Amino acid sequence: MSEIPVNCVLSKGVTGCGATTVAINQPAHTIIAMPFVGLIDNKTAQHSDTLLGIYGKGDKTEEIKNYLDTHDTIKIATTFDSTKKVCDTLQSLGVDVYKDVRLVVDEWHILFNSYDFRYDGIRRLLDTAPLFENVTYISSTPIERKYYLEELKHLPEYRIE
Repeated sequence: MSEIPVNCVLSKGVTGCGATTVAINQPAHTIIAMPFVGLIDNKTAQHSDTLLGIYGKGDKTEEIKNYLDTHDTIKIATTFDSTKKVCDTLQSLGVDVYKDVRLVVDEWHILFNSYDFRYDGIRRLLDTAPLFENVTYISSTPIERKYYLEELKHLPEYRIE
């Protein structure tokens, strides 16, 4: 697989099969929303020449602007909670983020598992994701379709076995 399919739920079946790496390496501009800072740090360490990690409080405009000035293809990993902030910053810098950038929500099952105690951040992500022309929800944790979040039930599911 050289590109992540879009507008779907991608069920990997097994962990470590490289779907996130495909998202990083695909030619399309891509924001990868991840549940934990540790995952972002791990991926940015592996892909330090291409992937920018953005999370935490404070204004990240200068950091993102510097990245845009030195990279032809946008590859940003951010937390679920910071996705909207990254989108707003990219928009303010002239990127038509919802049209020109793909959103990959990695480990989407954690949206389901964390909804109660991370409600605001997850709600922001779930409200922002449909604004993208191309979005993919990835997980290797099997969840029966009847338990999908309402916001994902309309999406087709693709399985990698």
